[in-house]
Amino acid sequence: MFVVILILASASGILTQKDMSGKVFFIPKESSSSYVVLYPMKNGPFESITVCLKSHSALTRDYTLFSLATANKDNDFLLYQEKQNTFSVSIGNQDLFFSIPRTAEVRSICVSWDSLTGDVVVWVDGNPDPRKIFMKGYRVGARPIIIIGQEQDNYGGGLNVSQSFVGEISDIHMWDRVLTSQELMDVLYNRGMVGNVINWYNLYYETKGEVIILPQVCKINYKPEYCNYVPT
Repeated sequence: MFVVILILASASGILTQKDMSGKVFFIPKESSSSYVVLYPMKNGPFESITVCLKSHSALTRDYTLFSLATANKDNDFLLYQEKQNTFSVSIGNQDLFFSIPRTAEVRSICVSWDSLTGDVVVWVDGNPDPRKIFMKGYRVGARPIIIIGQEQDNYGGGLNVSQSFVGEISDIHMWDRVLTSQELMDVLYNRGMVGNVINWYNLYYETKGEVIILPQVCKINYKPEYCNYVPT
């Protein structure tokens, strides 16, 4: 696969554009300064959102997977693993909770939300949790700052080591619409579905602190396409 890397100077550091196929962001230890900033291809506002990613962590405390903040809402769209097997989705600074067992296995998580109906669905490894209705009629704000591995307590800052992620995150995609069940399966098995807001195969990002880009490692008995290998 042809990989294009574009490195540009930004106001705060180095902005990289890269095809991240077969790679992971690895954050090796707790910190309030190690994270990844993702630069979206669309700036909103958003009336529908789907976010998908894969994570692998042995943490037993709370941690952040995906933090989208806007100027007026620090948790405008937040995916957060709570204690006691509780997973939360925050929209517009309001929290919605799902009973989802935590695991030390690699897992795929997709979350979709539609403002028109308020429909929220969390998919774990292709299995949907019972849907809920939440924040009907709301719009996630424009000009988001998206951070992986930390929770923003203000717009682009307010990071806390106790909410940090330690482990591997990969295959991050975001859409400004709700994906169908078939499309979500295509995401899970890497069948060409890519985000139009965040695209793992054409990712604009900036790493902060100690973040290492490593090859993806999978179980021997995983289907090869689940491990981000797409047969030619």
